[in-house]
Amino acid sequence: MSVSRGREYDQDELVLKAQAGDAGAFDRLVEIYTPRLYQVVRRFASDRGEAEAIVQETWLRAWRALPRTVKDRPMGPWLVRIAVNVTRDIWRKKKPLDFADTGGEEDFLQDERPGPEERMSQKEALESLVRGVERLRPEYRMVIALRYDAVLSYQEIASALNLPVNTVRTHLHRAKNTLRNWLETNDA
Repeated sequence: MSVSRGREYDQDELVLKAQAGDAGAFDRLVEIYTPRLYQVVRRFASDRGEAEAIVQETWLRAWRALPRTVKDRPMGPWLVRIAVNVTRDIWRKKKPLDFADTGGEEDFLQDERPGPEERMSQKEALESLVRGVERLRPEYRMVIALRYDAVLSYQEIASALNLPVNTVRTHLHRAKNTLRNWLETNDA
């Protein structure tokens, strides 16, 4: 989850100030990281309201844990790990999330330059891909979201999910194969 550094302070300075109790510095971190964090969490959550609740709980837990964080730890992967833990807590309390409301994410990914026919074809392909991702096992959806939405490395995903790197690779490989097979079967 790469995020550019703030204008007034770099990330390390903001973290140090927030650790010292500077609420303004923490607010700036929230401003910097929330849009991308929400985008990643949205793939885990069953709807927008749940995604917002997960992001809010992630920031609450981050605020509480901030005094204990290591200065050299990158903020983005740390926040993703907290969000994953919040999501897992939710999954334990209820049935698996259904990804029923994908409302609007396909517009974010769509390239506006092609003509109307190509845009329609791209939208249909993306909708088909979203339906395929919805059918993946939760652990596969999670690694797909962390790899392609959060743009985390295999090592960062392994750290966020508390899994061995080879398990992450296996989950990604199986998820992609499952998606490929589903898309081939459902495009015909």
